Amino acid sequence: MYGRKRRKLFMIAAVCAACVSGIASTTVSADENNTENVTNALEKTDIFENQNQIDEAFKSELDNKYPLENALIVVNPYGTSPLSAVAVFSTEEATGGTITVKGKSPENDIVGNIESAKDHIVPIYGLYNGDTTTVEISLEDGEKSSFEVTTEKTEMDYGDVKMEIFDEANYDYSNLSLLCSTMGSVYAIDGAGDIRFYTNMGGSLGVHLLANGHLMMPAPYVLKASYYKEGLLEVDLNGKIYREYAIPGGQHHDFRELSNGNLLVASDSPDLSSVEDYVVEIDRESGEVVWELDMKDLLDIEDGASASMESDGSAEEDWFHNNGLWYDEANDLVLLSARHKDAIVAVNKTDKTIAWILGDPTGWDKTDKSLFFTPTGDDFEWFYAQHCVSMLDNGDIMLFDNGTAKVKRIDNDNRVTGDQVYSRAVIYHINTDDMTVSQVYEYGKERGADWYADWISGVDSLDGTKDHLFITAGSHLYSEEENRSDFYPSDMFRQGLTKMTHIDQVDEGNLTAELTLSGDSYSVLTFRAFRMPLYTENTDFDITAKPEVLGSLGETPYETQDIDLSSAEALPEGWTIKLDDLKVSVEGNYQMESKADEPEDGTLVLSNDTETREYALTQTSTEGDNGANVKVSGWVSTDSLDGEEWEIYIQADGKLYNTKYKLAL
Repeated sequence: MYGRKRRKLFMIAAVCAACVSGIASTTVSADENNTENVTNALEKTDIFENQNQIDEAFKSELDNKYPLENALIVVNPYGTSPLSAVAVFSTEEATGGTITVKGKSPENDIVGNIESAKDHIVPIYGLYNGDTTTVEISLEDGEKSSFEVTTEKTEMDYGDVKMEIFDEANYDYSNLSLLCSTMGSVYAIDGAGDIRFYTNMGGSLGVHLLANGHLMMPAPYVLKASYYKEGLLEVDLNGKIYREYAIPGGQHHDFRELSNGNLLVASDSPDLSSVEDYVVEIDRESGEVVWELDMKDLLDIEDGASASMESDGSAEEDWFHNNGLWYDEANDLVLLSARHKDAIVAVNKTDKTIAWILGDPTGWDKTDKSLFFTPTGDDFEWFYAQHCVSMLDNGDIMLFDNGTAKVKRIDNDNRVTGDQVYSRAVIYHINTDDMTVSQVYEYGKERGADWYADWISGVDSLDGTKDHLFITAGSHLYSEEENRSDFYPSDMFRQGLTKMTHIDQVDEGNLTAELTLSGDSYSVLTFRAFRMPLYTENTDFDITAKPEVLGSLGETPYETQDIDLSSAEALPEGWTIKLDDLKVSVEGNYQMESKADEPEDGTLVLSNDTETREYALTQTSTEGDNGANVKVSGWVSTDSLDGEEWEIYIQADGKLYNTKYKLAL
């Protein structure tokens, strides 16, 4: 019986073997044809081809009418979610039931409902990594069956994972902790500290569970180093993509699903000349931008600057650094968490004016003072370099106070360091009638420097109140040699530091559970975590749904140049050029004698009979055994290229190369 299921599994696995990422595509290597005397048309890659083939294979398998006892089990069907699987079987009459993915102990069982039908394609979520998991399916007509499902081992280096539960009564084992690693993976941990879900198909800075039971995460393609992504990806826990949303300024850090289904997205200026200071609303069905906000129109760039700008290692174009979003529907306010202003800025969505600013008013010399709140109460403290703003059901403002410096940039010489640093989850009550603010809750100060997290991190309410919180202190760095923890983002890649994340469930002020990750791996550092079930009440896996790309990247900035293209050399081996529904992208590398040398500007050149355009490429230099290796990458949106044929050239390392490809849209 099991052998038959394995043979069928291999048939589908062969289809998905090429599916390396959630938007798998065929890469055209420039060196295949660049020595020829002909110019080849660059063919568009169907980014969903593999996924669609797998869906069709599943439909075909339904025709085999597998009985439950001999259900077809396919592990990791789309090649992007190795701890998930699918069971395919049929019943004579329409019936539903339950699926139980057994844990190593009963409290860590994962249970989901099966919808009533005759033909079933049931997702299996919560398998153990590199191990065999028992899966039980029980139908309403009394039929039952049990399966042993084995996964291949996937390398996941999250250091030492320690789970401690101090109050069983307040801990809900049916929900798992979903963690978003700063290195790009998303994974879920159960009450025993075991990983039961994993994917690295997209980004991790801004992941949320949608109302329909899917996950929304940053798309994998980087528009601008290092975490500015081309948009958002809607996926299920088996790794199937439903929609990709392209955004002219890309996405970073956060988004919110609005009550009308639209997406409020933290973005960058459309030409990427400034970052983390732009917000857009995306129509859920069309992908079009229906509302946009540029914070440069509302605030002076230099006003109210945070001391975190001295230690973040950020470029000055990142003057605002919005790392969190919230929409206050009752008051039509968009709340932004401006780390580089030490402030929560509330903007009237309708007329795009500032409603109020919550934060230390020191250094805000060019902004209307009436927009700020006056603190009340003896235990009040301002926050600094914060993350993750939200509102509780009663209207109170909640955020993670990273606590960087604890002074503004103009007082940077007095910044707090050493054992005096600490971070907090903190809640404020604001009164907009008399513009006063009071502090009503904090957690973390009592943990001191050992719990300090200078960047990333967040706090989530489990029930909309301050009584049940889930807190991520995601960036603790520690030097045993120096016995200190006051490190910053610019220290992230410093050798010899222990990386650590603390994730705490706090109920009515008491620590219910703590998940601790520690080690040398950068994957230990965690952008944010939240609690979620792997199975939801909604249908979250649908092989009949056709994936689609919505929206666009806008027009990529360029300069018109007069370049002698006749002297172009053949493009060296190792470069790739790809065309998809949104863009032309290139990637390659070359060697320099020393990292200290400044790479010459790199550009992608498109030329036709009437004009020649230059588009800037990004170059990153890293030290190697034989000098420095320079990685070159970049893209051009197809929005303004329709109706013309373009020959493709690349300028890099002071040379002009003919790719021998042309673009015809």
